[in-house]
Amino acid sequence: KKLFFSARVTRMALWVLASLLSTPFPRLSRPHPEPLRRLGSFHSIGPYLRKRKFKFRLRATTDEAQELLKRFDREQILSSAKAEGLAKGKASNEFSANWTDNTGLWNSIERLTGEATSLVFGICAGSAEEGLEELKGLVGTLAVKRGRLHGMDTDGVPRDMREFGPVFIRYVSASGDAYLSGYDGTYRGIYFTPTLPDGEFRQYGVLPLGLWKEANRTTSSLSPLEASVRIHLDKIRKEAEALGLSLELTSAMEDGGVEIRCSGDKSTVRSLAVRRWLEANIMQVSGVQYVSVIT
Repeated sequence: KKLFFSARVTRMALWVLASLLSTPFPRLSRPHPEPLRRLGSFHSIGPYLRKRKFKFRLRATTDEAQELLKRFDREQILSSAKAEGLAKGKASNEFSANWTDNTGLWNSIERLTGEATSLVFGICAGSAEEGLEELKGLVGTLAVKRGRLHGMDTDGVPRDMREFGPVFIRYVSASGDAYLSGYDGTYRGIYFTPTLPDGEFRQYGVLPLGLWKEANRTTSSLSPLEASVRIHLDKIRKEAEALGLSLELTSAMEDGGVEIRCSGDKSTVRSLAVRRWLEANIMQVSGVQYVSVIT
């Protein structure tokens, strides 16, 4: 009996051991997410990356733009703090004229315009001619909606604007319309009021007149290839930011080679699908022969 019992226990122990060895052990580490290169064409990577919540990386450049505009406002207010009455406007105008980073201000306006759901410009100009030039420059360079201009006639009869004096022009992007009226203040410049997705009220100004000319100066100093690539990068900027990417042109060579710096989340930047998406976009630019992506 003892021998039979011992053999039976031994068989049961061997059966249990065999069962354990034949059962796969649970994975101790989480499986890796599906590689981007398996998602199909590079056009399909957007929804995948958006699900992985890369949106928080868009904040940096937008915050930098807001901070520069706020700093301009603070320093401009301080510059006219001791002035009274009409002298405040003159002190603010002098501060604007001496501000050295107009390119930074314009880049900030472009950045927030790209993020905004709507925007309003208030233009304080010394004459109707100056005000209209500013309006056309802002609307044309930012490529925002263009509508009707109100205030240039009385009951359908054109007004003589040569002796009109200082004007205030209010532009509203929702309709694209602009409204011109007389202005008896001494400020010269623009009020910039963008509405961002958070709905918070923001207004910057009085910013210098003619900031939109910075875009033309920057473009004219570049080679034709470099200018074309920069314009194309601006067109795909929102799509790149939706993927958590920041793109910068670092070199445009005479042989048609283009070097693009791509920064952001490491796994996203290094993915094959992202590189193919970027290369395919840049190769659409006339004159580009090859693209190098650096991270």
